Amino acid sequence: MTKQQIGRRRIAYLGAQHLNLLYHTSPWVPLTWSWFMPGFGHLLLGQYVLGWLLFVWEVVINVQSHFNVAILYSFTGRFHDAAQILKSGHITDYWILAYGAVFTFALYDSFKKALETNELYGLAQVENAPLATFMITQTQYNYLAKRNPFIGALWSLLIPGIGAIYTHRVLTALFEIGWWTTILIKSHVLSSIEYTAIGDFHRATSVLNPQWTLYLPSMFVFPCYYTFVITVERNKLFDKEQANYLIQNYQNKKFPLHIKDGKHKMRFIATFQHSIYLEKAISALESLGVLHEDIFVTPLNKQNEKSLWFKVVKRADGKNFMDVITLLGAVGCFFGTVYGFVLYWGPVIWGLIGFASGSCIGVIIKTLSGLAHSKNLNRVPNTEVVLIVDCETALAHQTEDILWSNYAIGISRIPNQSTISD
Repeated sequence: MTKQQIGRRRIAYLGAQHLNLLYHTSPWVPLTWSWFMPGFGHLLLGQYVLGWLLFVWEVVINVQSHFNVAILYSFTGRFHDAAQILKSGHITDYWILAYGAVFTFALYDSFKKALETNELYGLAQVENAPLATFMITQTQYNYLAKRNPFIGALWSLLIPGIGAIYTHRVLTALFEIGWWTTILIKSHVLSSIEYTAIGDFHRATSVLNPQWTLYLPSMFVFPCYYTFVITVERNKLFDKEQANYLIQNYQNKKFPLHIKDGKHKMRFIATFQHSIYLEKAISALESLGVLHEDIFVTPLNKQNEKSLWFKVVKRADGKNFMDVITLLGAVGCFFGTVYGFVLYWGPVIWGLIGFASGSCIGVIIKTLSGLAHSKNLNRVPNTEVVLIVDCETALAHQTEDILWSNYAIGISRIPNQSTISD
């Protein structure tokens, strides 16, 4: 039985092609993304197969009923055309009648599953089952490592799917790149970008297929937010697994309060953040000759992680900040694209303007909200782990070099008291 098979409720599953994990989220976030595109909310919750099915279903019904074109006509005041585009006079062509029930189910189910996932996440945290950190097959390998969520989000903005590759989520990358490519081809947006770049805004608008163009805002913004969230939660998972490992292997109950073994010992106390470099430092110290029982490590509990309620209301991981920014960015991008069909600069420029405007409004809202609560929030210190090492005096210089070279935040060097007294 492998580590991934242990535990009644596991918080994560690491496979060679993908990582799926539980995490706490506001149920309104997956519900809102399901409103943008059925399936997105379920993908956000790790319900990949159901998310893919709902997404494909939405695309099929929407394309067959020309629903996006009807949306465009409605927002631009062509209400008669909007009604006519949804029907062609035959009862078998009323595809739109199949839309409402499943769309509503996607909203309801994503909200309900988010609530249930939050409960499962709490139980899994208490159970604290072992986590796998590395998986390898003949064709792929995957591992837990820390990544910068903003870098992943930026890559996703350049090309949806690249952010998934950045975090080694191969299945998600195939889904995002495949559908993004399909939408680019069907919408003719690349030709529109070319005409926009040379100032031919009339042709830039006329060349577009409205039915597929209106998929662009959600497919442009959602992968950015999705990558950010998964990267943040993946980093937390790395911290949690490393903390469990260090507690299990480097918290010797017989570790002395004072330096032992006479005059030839020296103690170093160093602080680190959770990272692979911490384990490299410990490995290098043991290779240097420092005994396993002379190393003591204790991960620190951060104040903002003491209470689940505190985490939900005032999150310090940036997710709540990105929730509002990306959702408003998607709304702005959608309306910019829609009204770009009747405005001079065309949907490409107005879609980008809408995205930028919505995102800026989100930043302003969250900044003002943060200022209002700033007096009640304490800054989270950089220190996440404390490492204590007793070594031979002759190894002190090399020990200190190892700690600094592996990005210790700070180091305290404590000589043997018996040496000082002499």
